Amino acid sequence: MSATYTRQTLEETPARVLSLLSAIGTSKPIRTALATRGYTADEHAVGWALLHKATGYLALVPVPAEARAASDALAAVDAWDEPNFRLARATLERRYPEQAQFVFADLSAQTGPSALLSVGTFLDRLDALERKLPGRELKEKVADKAQEKADKAAIATLELRGITAAERSRLRGLIKVAQTGTAPDPGAEKAAAEAAAQAAERLKNLAELRAFYDEWAEIARIVITRRDYLIRLGLAKRKSGESEEPAEPEQPETPPAP
Repeated sequence: MSATYTRQTLEETPARVLSLLSAIGTSKPIRTALATRGYTADEHAVGWALLHKATGYLALVPVPAEARAASDALAAVDAWDEPNFRLARATLERRYPEQAQFVFADLSAQTGPSALLSVGTFLDRLDALERKLPGRELKEKVADKAQEKADKAAIATLELRGITAAERSRLRGLIKVAQTGTAPDPGAEKAAAEAAAQAAERLKNLAELRAFYDEWAEIARIVITRRDYLIRLGLAKRKSGESEEPAEPEQPETPPAP
């Protein structure tokens, strides 16, 4: 096939062909005009076959349970960080500004896989406030106790906001599931190759469908002059403010007996 089409042109083709075929199939004057240039019932059937082939051949491939679990876990973490980071920041900045600075230093909500890192860092810093993880630098002597007390109070306040120990544990589990699911598996390469082949086949079918459309759309523009027919075929658009023209009565398939 010599013509080269852009991806956008190919993706728009099924809708255009559907308008074209529907108008031809339901309007005798349009069919009659195109028939003078060789449009037959067989050609009409070819158009529908190409349309079905381009849009309906691809079978749905079941997604493995592990991949679904990883995808769902990532989506959950991604949706969690933005509103809860805002909640935690608002709470800590007012009541525990020093703890807020520690927790949110160079930390902001992220999207996609990066959310796993941002939420993981957030959880690590909350654990550090509780002294469950290293990384919290304490001041000297008496100030140590005061800082530790403020750290624990900050955690207790976040508990009241819904960022509880159970919620943090749940998030840790989601991060683990999401990260585990992103590990390569033996069938990934084969699945990727199959997906690429299916995508290439689909583009080939769309290109074939587009070639059919380009031929008969151009012929229709030549042999059909009524604007309302061209609009039905999808080959013209109604002008802004233009009222719909009353369609002339189409000739019946069999003339009435005298």
